[in-house]
Amino acid sequence: MNENITAIDSPQPIDNSEAAIAALKNSDDSGIRYYAAWWLGKNRIQEAISLLCECLQDERDITNLGGYPLRRQAARSLGMLKDSQAVPPLIKALDCSDPKVQEVVIQALKDIGDIAAVPALINLLNAEKEDKPVEALIEALTAFKVWQVQEQIEPFLQHSSERVKCAAAQYFYALTLEPRYLEMLFQTLGHENRFLRYAAAFDLAALGQVTIAPAIIKAHIPNNIKLATLKRILESLLQDKAEIEVKRQEQENFLFQTIDELLLDAIEGNIPRSNTVEANREIEKIKELVNQPNANSQQVPESPISALIEALKSPYPNVKAAAIKGLVQLAPVSVDTIIQIFETDEDGDLRAGLIQVLIQIGDSRTLSLLEKVIGFEVGDHCQGKIRRVAARGLGKIGRQTGDAEIILQAIATLKGVLSQPDDWALRYSAAASLEEIGNSDAISVLQAASERESDLVVQTRIKRALAYL
Repeated sequence: MNENITAIDSPQPIDNSEAAIAALKNSDDSGIRYYAAWWLGKNRIQEAISLLCECLQDERDITNLGGYPLRRQAARSLGMLKDSQAVPPLIKALDCSDPKVQEVVIQALKDIGDIAAVPALINLLNAEKEDKPVEALIEALTAFKVWQVQEQIEPFLQHSSERVKCAAAQYFYALTLEPRYLEMLFQTLGHENRFLRYAAAFDLAALGQVTIAPAIIKAHIPNNIKLATLKRILESLLQDKAEIEVKRQEQENFLFQTIDELLLDAIEGNIPRSNTVEANREIEKIKELVNQPNANSQQVPESPISALIEALKSPYPNVKAAAIKGLVQLAPVSVDTIIQIFETDEDGDLRAGLIQVLIQIGDSRTLSLLEKVIGFEVGDHCQGKIRRVAARGLGKIGRQTGDAEIILQAIATLKGVLSQPDDWALRYSAAASLEEIGNSDAISVLQAASERESDLVVQTRIKRALAYL
């Protein structure tokens, strides 16, 4: 997993490629160099490839335990840049004594996809090293379809690590299509350990089969994992020219519709889906609050709204859902209180619930708040999630309002979102919202974005929006 990245103080703000490259070259602060390496990868700065390759041999940034954080981040960024000129330096970096560096280097080589990396990966598999990153190694060999090493990988089906066993099962299912290997992955998708469920979801998605998608959708995993894995399956489908056209179109529709729905959801999939007597009592109380006399009038008292907002902090998703529904029913009088709470309360889960309410209401008074949310610097997944949901909210505002100025403002914000390279799902959300607005200005923005978008799934979503409009 990548470390969370947050903005840091620097003599010169790192907000453009020149500043980031200068910081990576010249700064004596290891934190600034790390952030600069991350920024260059996140923003897909191709001119930084040579410098990032040099960082793979950096000796200044080393931890007390012998780890190399800057090398790891440089490798991640090179994986994002996907340029084959980085392959030889990455192969050299496989000799690093830090197993974590080896792991992210293998991942970067897999992401770049150049078969020139295969001999080095086989050599590492065969090397007599106890601490080599076997899971990442097997997954990369599977991606490259290196079937000549099956004898070396077969013992890992009995490994003590569930994650390594899953990687081996993925390898042998991709090789043989035998159901027993797929069943191993499905069993782990239901494991009591959530991190093993996440790993199994990614292993299943790497197989690229649409028939696997329903199991991932139903799995007890967060929406961000579902989005990432369904995207991987969709990419495989979009690249598969052998599938019958009618069947492929049906499968595409299913996956795009599912992703559309997941990106409207700020709270589901991130907490236990449990139901208790206590939760049912809370839901009944919420219904009583919403259905009390005058609850839907302009004079609704503050206390029911505050109680519903407090219910958004519940650990039970069904209670949260009832609170969201109630706050939507009490609109528009609930909107001002929601805006005030959002501005003053830093609780990420509460904010996610409030955004869920606002996008269902679609009140133009929330436009500036949603724009502010979209502009958050992402320090964790919750912030990234509500940015995407907020972008979807602009679509509903633009569709519902009759104010031309508000529509233009919403379109301008979504246009800016489409130029941000760091979050495919945010751009995808912007495309869906522009389709929802659907006027000539929205169409023009989508047409321009279609020409420069490099992500296959986002580009296809834009084209689908244009075809619909």
